[in-house]
Amino acid sequence: MKINFHVLDGIKIGGIENLALTLSSEKISKEQNYLINLNKKINNYSTFFSKNNKYKNLKIISCDRKKGILIIPLLIKLFLKNKPHKVIIYFNNITSLWVVLGAKISGINNLAICIQNSFKKISNNNLKLIFLMRVFNILNVKLVPCSKAIRDSFLNFNKKIKFCNVIPNCINVKIFQNEVQKNKKLRKINSSKTIIMVARLDEIKDQETLLKAYAKINKKCNLILVGDGNKRLYLEGIASELGLNIDKIFVGSKLDIPEFLAQADIFAFSTTLAEGFGIALIEAMAAKLPIIASDVPACREVLDNGKAGILIPLGRVDLWINALNQIISSPTKRNYYIEKSMNNLKKYDVSIVKNKWNSLFKE
Repeated sequence: MKINFHVLDGIKIGGIENLALTLSSEKISKEQNYLINLNKKINNYSTFFSKNNKYKNLKIISCDRKKGILIIPLLIKLFLKNKPHKVIIYFNNITSLWVVLGAKISGINNLAICIQNSFKKISNNNLKLIFLMRVFNILNVKLVPCSKAIRDSFLNFNKKIKFCNVIPNCINVKIFQNEVQKNKKLRKINSSKTIIMVARLDEIKDQETLLKAYAKINKKCNLILVGDGNKRLYLEGIASELGLNIDKIFVGSKLDIPEFLAQADIFAFSTTLAEGFGIALIEAMAAKLPIIASDVPACREVLDNGKAGILIPLGRVDLWINALNQIISSPTKRNYYIEKSMNNLKKYDVSIVKNKWNSLFKE
């Protein structure tokens, strides 16, 4: 039986965490996957797991958080006890280096780091990140970008970084669709059309453009923004100035995403050039929702260059209004984009993506 470790520094609510949970809970013959939580004080899913019996095969090893290099002895003890065949790290910072060093000292060489965020701009932190990635190259750690957009954002700045092939983020399509369908049965018949966006309320996203477009058509439909972040107060201020109902629009972070998608008719994903992947787009495809998104490299990639969803140039409120109006009023267009996105969804299923991870470590 091969042991695999999937390492998170706290189980928060987000796309990276969902990826780790999905991959580590996937049952495969002759393999045992463990989710290693380096900070047991952060586990935002704990109550949700027990209540909903989600991720049935998930096995978690939680640790008391140690600061800096002091985490290495803890990791060495953990690695020597369990002897994992491979280790996948779902964050890319100095703590990743301590995990790598702990693994190397323990004799583990099958190491990979998921690269989930784009290189945005030149700054001290990003320069340190580039240096760190070069160190990982020297240590033969596999750097795995989840999109071409992320890989290219780094290579445009430093062509010396060595990346592995892109392995996209994924969901368990069948389980996700079953959850959506179960909740769809509870939806009221002839309810108003609802637009939904699931994303953090931070600088990487662009809910502001969506709010401005919605303000022009709000009598025709509803808008729900699922997520939280440091821009929430700012965005609530924008919504208030536009005369929108803040309490109905902003619902905060939620774990039961299938339930919310089941109540929606259109998925909107207004974001920026800093977008790395957008796992919410995959979930929207699985929920059989027509998608309208910003025309940035990451969305373009996931939505097959606009074949699986409508792409809107950055900041174009007028085009958002036009696209939303068209999708709201035309069942034919909704069905067209749903069909296209469903065809595009297959490559993001966990069974396909898991095989790519297994192939990566055979190279």
